[in-house]
Amino acid sequence: MKIFKTLVLLFMAMPISLFAQVGQKSKVEHWFPKFDFDPAVFQKPPIQFAPFARWWWPGNNVDPTELKREINLFADNDFGGVEVQPLNLFVPGTADARAKAVTWDTPDYYANLIAVMQEARKRGITVDMTDGSGWPPGGSFLSADDGFITLESASVDLASNINNAFALPTITNTSASPSRLVAVLAAKTLPKKAGDKTSTIPLDQSSVIVVTQFVKNDSLHWKAPAGNWKLIAFWSKPSTQKTMTASPTQGPVMNHLDSTKVLKSYKHLFGERTGLAPYFGNPMRSVFNDSYEFAVDRHYSYGFIDYFKKHRGYDITPWLPAETQRGYNYVSYMKPKTDADFVFSEQDWRLKYDYDLTISELLGEQFIKASRDWLEPQGLLHRTQAYGLNMDMIAQAGLASIPETETMLGPEANVKIMTSGGHLYNRPIISSESVVYITRAYTTTPQKIKIAVDKLFAEGVNQVIYHGVPYRYTPTELGPEGWYPFSTPLISAVNFSSNLGEGNIFWKDQKDVNEYINRAQYALRSGKAHADVLIYFPFMDVDNMPANPEEVLADGYLPGVEGPLPPAGAAKNAAKEAWAKQVYPLINQLEANGITWDWVNDLSIQNAQLTGAKKINIRGNTYQALVLADDSIIQVKTAQKISQLAANGMNLMATGNLPRMQPSYLNWAVNDKKTVQFLAAALKAKSSSYIKNGAELKAWIKGLHYSVSFNGEYHFTREVQRDMSDGSRIQFIWNKSDQWQTLSLTLDKKYKSSYWLDADRGSSLRNGGNPTVIYRLPPYGSIILFASVVPPGDGPFRMRPRVGTDQFKTISSIDQWDLKADSVDLKDTQLFDWRTNDKLKFSSAEGVYTSSFQWNDANSSSRFYLDLGKVYFTAEVYVNGKFAGKRVFAPYILDITSFLVQGENKIEVRVTTGQLNGFIGKAKSGDSHYKQFRGKEDQLMAAGLVGPVIIREK
Repeated sequence: MKIFKTLVLLFMAMPISLFAQVGQKSKVEHWFPKFDFDPAVFQKPPIQFAPFARWWWPGNNVDPTELKREINLFADNDFGGVEVQPLNLFVPGTADARAKAVTWDTPDYYANLIAVMQEARKRGITVDMTDGSGWPPGGSFLSADDGFITLESASVDLASNINNAFALPTITNTSASPSRLVAVLAAKTLPKKAGDKTSTIPLDQSSVIVVTQFVKNDSLHWKAPAGNWKLIAFWSKPSTQKTMTASPTQGPVMNHLDSTKVLKSYKHLFGERTGLAPYFGNPMRSVFNDSYEFAVDRHYSYGFIDYFKKHRGYDITPWLPAETQRGYNYVSYMKPKTDADFVFSEQDWRLKYDYDLTISELLGEQFIKASRDWLEPQGLLHRTQAYGLNMDMIAQAGLASIPETETMLGPEANVKIMTSGGHLYNRPIISSESVVYITRAYTTTPQKIKIAVDKLFAEGVNQVIYHGVPYRYTPTELGPEGWYPFSTPLISAVNFSSNLGEGNIFWKDQKDVNEYINRAQYALRSGKAHADVLIYFPFMDVDNMPANPEEVLADGYLPGVEGPLPPAGAAKNAAKEAWAKQVYPLINQLEANGITWDWVNDLSIQNAQLTGAKKINIRGNTYQALVLADDSIIQVKTAQKISQLAANGMNLMATGNLPRMQPSYLNWAVNDKKTVQFLAAALKAKSSSYIKNGAELKAWIKGLHYSVSFNGEYHFTREVQRDMSDGSRIQFIWNKSDQWQTLSLTLDKKYKSSYWLDADRGSSLRNGGNPTVIYRLPPYGSIILFASVVPPGDGPFRMRPRVGTDQFKTISSIDQWDLKADSVDLKDTQLFDWRTNDKLKFSSAEGVYTSSFQWNDANSSSRFYLDLGKVYFTAEVYVNGKFAGKRVFAPYILDITSFLVQGENKIEVRVTTGQLNGFIGKAKSGDSHYKQFRGKEDQLMAAGLVGPVIIREK
C-alpha cells in the first residue's frame, strides 16, 4: 500500500499521461497499473479512474479553438478521457458547413486531432479514437478487394447421361473485383416434405459429388449419372457493404478476416502520414472498434477451406450447400427474413456451428489479435465490442486489450459475457458503452445514470464510457441544445439516449455524477476480479436473450417515471427463453446468498486445472465450482475435461437437463454418445451434485466457502468482488430496489478491520471489531465494503452511516407549498407530479418550491433531516436563505441541523426537471426544431417535487 501511495502522489503531481514515461517493461503497461485499494486515495482518486465520454464530432466541421475549450470542459468536470468519433450523421447547416463536415481523413482533420492531443496532454485527459469514422471501419482509401468477402451459390438443374460442356451458373457481382470460383458440386434433389412452403431445396447428402476438377474455362465437362441433379457453383466475391464515414464518397467495410487488410487500414488512419505517432501513449490510449454490425451474406476468406479442415478435422466442401443463405451473417437488426438455399438433414445446424466457429477463430486471429499485435508495440491498446456474429464471444473478449460491453445489450446475462471474458482472460479494464438505450432519447437523468452504472459495476464493468457528448454545434435548424445525432428533427425514426453535453439540462450536475463514478472505478480496478462459481454459457450469440425477471433497466425503462416502451418487435428465441426460465432462478438464488459468478466458455474449461485445494484454476483465476444449468449442448472435449476434473475432486453442480449433444458435425453420433458418457461419469464423482429442487440448491450453496457471508437472503442485491494481493477484499454491493434495505454481513476471521466506503459522498466509516457488520442501503443505492487483513490504523474515516427513513422519527410534515415555474405561479398547493397538471405537463422549467415549518428544539442534541421523498429529478435546498445542500439522485435527504432556527423556518427547494416534456410540448405547438417528438405525449416523464416532505429527527 505504501508503494501505491507514492505512485498516487506522482499521479496527482503531474498529468496522468506523463506516467507513460515511468515503466520500461511494456509500452502499454502504464495503462494497467497494478495496485491494492488504499482508503486514503478513495475520496479523490486520480483522473485516470474518472468516466470517459464518446465525443461525437459533426464530421470535421469543428474548430480547434472550440475543441480545446471542450477538452478543458471535460477536465474541469471530472471526465477522465474522451473517445473521438467523427460522424456524418444528420449534420445540418449551411452548404459550407456541410462541405467541411465531410473532410474527415484530410490534413485539416489530423491538424484538429493534434490540437486535441496537445490540449489533452496538458490537462491529463486520455484520448481514445474510433477506428476511422462511423462504424464498421473502412473507407474510400480501401479498394473493393480490401472489403469483406461473401460466399454465394448459383445453381441449375442438370440433365443426366449427357456428356457436354455446361456453362457454370454464376452469381451477380456489381463490385470492381471479379468473382472467384470456390467449388462446384452436384447433388440429387429430394422431394419437399408435405406443407413445406419455403424456397429451400432439399438435397440427398449421400449423393453429393465434388466436380470442381472437371471445370475448364468456367464450363463443366462432366456426365451426370441418372437422376434429378442440381449443379451448384459456389463463388466468393467482395461484399457490397459500405461505410458511413464523414467523407464525400464511401468505400468498403474493411475485411476483418484478413490481417493484411486490417493493417492496411490502421497504417492509413494512424500511420506516419497522420502525424499522430508522437501522441501514442501520451495522451492517446487506444483504437476503438464498435460492435460487429456487418451485412454479409456468408463470411468467407481466401484459404478458408484449408483453414476449416485444419481446425474442424474434415473438409467442408461437400457440405457447402448447408452454409449459403442470403443475409445469414447480417447483424440481427439488419437481417432479412430469408430461407436457406439448400438443406441436407436435421443435422445441418452442426455444419453451421462448425462454419461459425471457424469464422470466429479467424476473426480472433486476423482482427482482434492482429490489432493488439500492431497497436501495443506502439504504446496503444485495442478496445472493442467483440459481439455481433455467431462466435465464442468470451474468448474474443479475452483477445482484446480492453473488452467492451454496452447497456444496449440489455439483460445482465448478455453484459456479463464480455465481463466474464475479461475476467477469465485477465483483462484489467473492462469498459462499457454506457447509458445508451433505444427509444429513450432525453430520458437520462443523474438518477438514471447512477442506476445504469451501478448495474454495470455489479456486472463486472470497471470503466464507464458515456454514449455520449456531442461537439457543441448549434445551427439554425436545431434548438439551443444543439446537434445530437441520435435525436434530431431531420429524421424522427432515430431515437437513442443519451445527450450528456452542454445542451443537456443536467450538465451542471455531471461533475457530481462523475465524481461518484471516479471513486467507484478506483475501487473496482484495485486488486483482481474474484468470482465464486462459473456457469457454462451454451450460446454463440446474444440475440433475443430474455431479461432476468429480477433485474431492472434491462431495456432502459424506469416504470412509473418514463413513458411506456413501444410494443416489442424482436422475435423471441424459444431455446433461450426455455434456458433462461431454468437458469435465472439459479442465478438469483446465488446472488441472494452473496455468491458471485461468471460465465465460462468451452476453451476456458478445456484449459482448466485443479489447485491443491481442489479449486478450479483458469489462467491463474480460481473458482470454487462449475455449474451446468439446463444446457442442451456442450463440446465433447469440454465434457471430457469436466469428467477428468470431477474425478480429481472438482466441485461440479448440475441442474435441469444435461447436455445430450455436442455441436460439431464430425462423427456427431459417436461424439454425442461420448458427451453423455463423460457427463454421466462426472456426476458420479464424490464432489459432484445434481440439484433437483430449491432446498437442495440452498444446501449446496451453504457448502461453499464464504470470506464475506450474507446473513440472510437478499434478493435486492447485485455485487462484484475484488481480491487484493494481501488477501483483503473489496466488495461493491448495489441495492437494485426502490426501497431502503438492510444489509448484514459476517466477515471471515482473517479480516482484522473493515470499512464502509460511500462513493457518493467520498467518505469512509470504520466498523467495530464485531465480525458482523450492518449497513442501511438507500433506494437504488450502493456501498463498498473494504475488508482488510491489516489491523485498523489512522485514516480519513469520517462518515455517518446511512439510516433508512423508517428509522427516523417524524417530527413534522410539510404539505402545503407555493410553486413557481416560469409563468406558472401556484399558491398553497399540495405536491403533485407535473404530468397531472395541464399548466405544467409540457414544462421543463425549474420549479421553485417554498414553504415553512415550525421547529422548537433548539436545545436538542439530535440531528434533524429533511427528507424530500420522491424528486424528479434534482433538488437544491435552501433553509432560511442559506444553501443547505443538493441531491442529484436518491436518497433525497439532507442534514439541516445547522441551518435551523427556533420558531418558523423557511425552506426553498429548486427542482430541475427533465427536458423531454418541454420538447414534446414544443413539438405539439408546431416548433419544427422538435418535430421528432410529435405525437409523443404518452412519453411524458415524471416531474417536480412529489414528496412527501418530512422533517425527521435522529
